[in-house]
Amino acid sequence: MIKFLDILKSAFWILLLIQIAPPIIHKVSQRIFDTVEPRNKVGLILINSTITTSTTWNKQLRKFFKDPEIKAILIKLDSSGGAAGSSEAISKEIIDLKKDFPKPIVAYAENICASGAYMIAATTDYIIAPSSAIIGSIGAKISTQFKLKEFFEKYDVKTHSISSGTYKNSLDPFVDMTEEQQKMLQNLTNDSYKQFVLDISKLRHLNVNDQNIWADGKVFTGNEALKLRLIDEIGNQSTAQNYIKKHILHEDREIDLIKPYTPSKLEKLLHPDADEDDDEIQNKLSISLANLQSIWRKYYIAFE
Repeated sequence: MIKFLDILKSAFWILLLIQIAPPIIHKVSQRIFDTVEPRNKVGLILINSTITTSTTWNKQLRKFFKDPEIKAILIKLDSSGGAAGSSEAISKEIIDLKKDFPKPIVAYAENICASGAYMIAATTDYIIAPSSAIIGSIGAKISTQFKLKEFFEKYDVKTHSISSGTYKNSLDPFVDMTEEQQKMLQNLTNDSYKQFVLDISKLRHLNVNDQNIWADGKVFTGNEALKLRLIDEIGNQSTAQNYIKKHILHEDREIDLIKPYTPSKLEKLLHPDADEDDDEIQNKLSISLANLQSIWRKYYIAFE
């Protein structure tokens, strides 16, 4: 029985070691490498999906801006935008962090950078995109609504909606929108669009009176966007990295792109609340391992 428990114990610690060793080895080797061949650490943030929340990206931004070892930030965008509020929250976060923790921040739009994603790019110091990338779509939209009232009536399907407030059911697909509701929603999009245009005109130093040229929901190729001053340069990710090298302290050093820390499955299991904060995870993981060891010893002694 004791021999079996010894084998089980060894297997248990080997499995833990397999999970824990890679990030520890990576961190140690990174420090050794930095000592032998110092590099410029650049935080890399990927925005490559529909923007529905600002939480994760804002956490990454705060971590990179506040970290003195991160000398610059590169945001790689491949998104058609998303929720206006979340996009604005990310762009405002960048503006605020730039004031408190000045460091270069560059946007690289590889395929598409539109609507809310372009709003985020516009808050950076420099925008780079390939000539065939899709840029712009500076506009505002509430949502696409399917009106199903006539369809349901055709098949004698009845619906009944209970709401309070004249405008509460404006987006209900089972009732016809009134003229007042349509006017309210149009005013909402107009106001959002006006603010979007004003923000871009200030950030990109564009004439707001020419908004029908560079805004109005239009999209442009990278070449067209460059002529309209919606971007700063045609290029690729290497172009973006070379720009960063010219605007940080040690221009002669190579760039080391640092991605946000991704917890392992074990780390997420032990501490799902620790998120991307690697120091917090490692501290809590050490405590958890000590607790696991204590529990193991109790059961081991009990079986003896």
